Amino acid sequence: MSVFLYNAEMEEPEKIRQEDEPVYKDRSLIYMGVGLGVLILIMGYLTLFVDDPWKIFRSEDKPEKVIDDGSSALLNKSKSMNDDEVRASLVKFIEAFYYDQRKGYFDPPSYFAKITETFYNYHNLNYQRLKDLYWRRMADMHNFSRSWIVSSLDFDRSGDRIIATYWAKESYFRPSVREQYSADIKYEMIIDAEGKIVSLRDVDLRNEVINKVEPDSTSAPQLDIPADGEAAHGGDMKVYDMNNVDQAPEFSGGQRELSKYVSNAIRYPAAARQNNVQGKVYLGFIVEKDGSITDIKVKQGLGNGCDEEAVRVLRNSPKWKPGQVKGNAVRTYCVLPISFQLEM
Repeated sequence: MSVFLYNAEMEEPEKIRQEDEPVYKDRSLIYMGVGLGVLILIMGYLTLFVDDPWKIFRSEDKPEKVIDDGSSALLNKSKSMNDDEVRASLVKFIEAFYYDQRKGYFDPPSYFAKITETFYNYHNLNYQRLKDLYWRRMADMHNFSRSWIVSSLDFDRSGDRIIATYWAKESYFRPSVREQYSADIKYEMIIDAEGKIVSLRDVDLRNEVINKVEPDSTSAPQLDIPADGEAAHGGDMKVYDMNNVDQAPEFSGGQRELSKYVSNAIRYPAAARQNNVQGKVYLGFIVEKDGSITDIKVKQGLGNGCDEEAVRVLRNSPKWKPGQVKGNAVRTYCVLPISFQLEM
């Protein structure tokens, strides 16, 4: 039989060793808090300053460019492209070119060579001359509309150039001569090896229609305008024809601002929309010396509520810049077409 003798002194050194060991604090909560704070800061930055935080996890989608300032333009590769590929690139190029113009944007460096050989029969133009010529043409083309016919597109290759031709339907009102013009125009566009336009001109014309819009005798009673442009009212009541003033009346900001105002202010009448009524309402009116609009009359209407809506839009128009004769503001008779066109 074995006997175990307990000796208290045997356990004492072990207790002393345990009491002498250092005590370590648990820092896991601190590390967790720091990590959570960093995560919150990152998420806050991505939310406030990055439009699409998830794009960093996606491969970048590079949009296909219609034109490019460098050598990578689609049309630069025309020599190695088949006819279908060239046609598709031309359609994109021409559509982008006209889309920018419809939005009131015309930036020659985006589309034209540094020196353009031909632009509407004007030759060897730099960027500034291109812009001047374009806006000078558009100043007398109110309510301009163009739709180019994609199916009419044809092209040939001449060395490193592409010669494209296509038909476009155009219509506009020329206030300087009171003419409503419309025609089918065939254009020739030559594009060089850098994908830039070096020539743009009209080469054929068909279905040309020119309608003279005469002042309506009912729109301004007793407005018998003699050759010198003055009406027989005498004194401050004289009314000048728009073609016989030194400076014609103008909407503040020009034709582009007028088009913006009309498009934003017009409300398509329900009856006209229901009956698919489209076209132009011609309004005769007087721009007073202070730029206000008076004596608005419908010269040629569409009915179905369009006439009344056109009058409302013009009546609520901001003041115009008045016509001037010899530096003095004068009352001026004007004609304005307002278009009603349903979106397809």
